[in-house]
Amino acid sequence: MLSNDALANCIYRFSRSDKIEDIRNNVLLWIQVKEIQKRVIANTLTEFKKTCVLYQSIMLDIIYDALTMMAFSVALHFTPEETRRLLDAIGHAGKDALMDEAARALGDVNRPVASECVFPKVYAPLLEVWRSAADLREARLREYAASWKKKISPIYWSNSLKGAEGAYFGYWCFDIALAVMLLGTPDAALRKSAYYPVDLVDAARQAAP
Repeated sequence: MLSNDALANCIYRFSRSDKIEDIRNNVLLWIQVKEIQKRVIANTLTEFKKTCVLYQSIMLDIIYDALTMMAFSVALHFTPEETRRLLDAIGHAGKDALMDEAARALGDVNRPVASECVFPKVYAPLLEVWRSAADLREARLREYAASWKKKISPIYWSNSLKGAEGAYFGYWCFDIALAVMLLGTPDAALRKSAYYPVDLVDAARQAAP
């Protein structure tokens, strides 16, 4: 899908250490692709609606991609309008608790919030971080980060480190970074991980240009 290619390009550019600001247009392209996809589905003939359900289902990569793009949006200091477009493109309001909590933290305060994650084996511990008292978040996030690579393994690109499933474009816990950015959780211990996107978090912490 074009949206997968657009996301992979964002991550690839981050992986090769491009300037964060230079990735802005790639993130906006991902949003544009999702917007087009939504319009196409909305105007699909009735006899093809069942096929469209496949593209509207919440798969693990849909959640990871959404959290990843939210993380990029924070690092890029998106305007309120850009953020609104991003969250509209992501959609699935009230369907997955982790996406909902993050979207509300980004300003979508009227978004309904699901009670649970669609993929609890992967993301329930990270949701617990979001819903914990501030003084408990750092330890819980550190514990989750220690098992992140194993937990995220069901996702389609997990074998990319072994050279399978096409070209390697990056292996990053943007989902964890987003929690650090939006919750203000200390990340000194996380910075030792090869999967933690330090540069993205640092960009988020810098003053907007």
